[in-house]
Amino acid sequence: MDLFPDMVKTMPRGENLSTAILRNVIPSRLHSESDPGGGIVINDGQLIALRPVWAGEGFPADVIRVLDSLRSIDFETSSIPVITARRMSPGAIRMLEEHALAWADADGQAEIIMPGGLHIYRLKPKRLLDRTTTDLSWSRSSQAVAEYVLSRRGMPPQGHVPGWNGVDRLTQIAEATGISPGQVAKVLVAFDEEGYTAKFGPERGPTSIRELREPGRLLSDWAGHFARTSRKDRRSELHTLSRDPSTWVDIVGSQLASIPWAASGWVAADAVAPFATSIPDLLIYVQEDHFEDARAALASHDDLSEVDRGARIHLHSAPSHVLTMRRFAAGLPVASSVRIYADLVREGGRGADAAEHLREVSIGF
Repeated sequence: MDLFPDMVKTMPRGENLSTAILRNVIPSRLHSESDPGGGIVINDGQLIALRPVWAGEGFPADVIRVLDSLRSIDFETSSIPVITARRMSPGAIRMLEEHALAWADADGQAEIIMPGGLHIYRLKPKRLLDRTTTDLSWSRSSQAVAEYVLSRRGMPPQGHVPGWNGVDRLTQIAEATGISPGQVAKVLVAFDEEGYTAKFGPERGPTSIRELREPGRLLSDWAGHFARTSRKDRRSELHTLSRDPSTWVDIVGSQLASIPWAASGWVAADAVAPFATSIPDLLIYVQEDHFEDARAALASHDDLSEVDRGARIHLHSAPSHVLTMRRFAAGLPVASSVRIYADLVREGGRGADAAEHLREVSIGF
């Protein structure tokens, strides 16, 4: 086994992301060159071709999708498929190890075993720069449209809607998200180019029909971006001595009786798809124009006090579509499962495990 010191490289102009991630983890002392087929050939006494296979954000659901696709791909005898992603989650890594598959990610982590005892294992990775790992510009509008489309996939319109195949019409999305029709159109075109959605049928313009081609990849990409970026919503952190989640919910319900709210995070996940034996806190959303009233109402309760840290109840403002997509689970008003999922992914650790359980049980893609 050869264990190489960590080195980081820059992405050559025109090289795709999956290949760049793979090149980033190959030590410079190994002679390697690009292959016309998009892979990297290493000459270590024998020619070995590494073929990158893209797995998006690197969640377990992404790896499952790749495992299914590998069955239909014929690799040369001297080729090794390397599963690449922006950041492989612990669950994804365990899955790849179970299938004895090589992998690498944009954080610089990798495990690639090649013939002859050559083993590339990255112990102290350096990240490939974020600007090289972003294909889509995740603007406020693209984030909102992605969340709305994903949420609608799990909450399809009632009754028969001619032509509906996972994506509402442009004007409906604009009305629900508060984003201009022109901007929604630009976002949907970008989604088409990325392969998340696709137009079908004869119509064009604002009445054209789209289908959601890759909901799983869109969910992983959107949730991954959501988890990596800092929150820009308004928030209030509130502490209570009670450790009982049902007490937190009762207090919020009584104080916000006249204000629409939705739970997310741990408490909401427990109502939708129970997983954790202990629940650390409660995350709730209200619309931006209700935030100050909600904050004042909660802070006026005798058992609640605003704190800088150690809060058990987190009040956040949210775009209107987050509240529009709320539903009830076990008597609790909860945000859409995709919003709950993204909030848990942001938590990391046990939250990531709870997120994958929720995705499997409640989301399904």
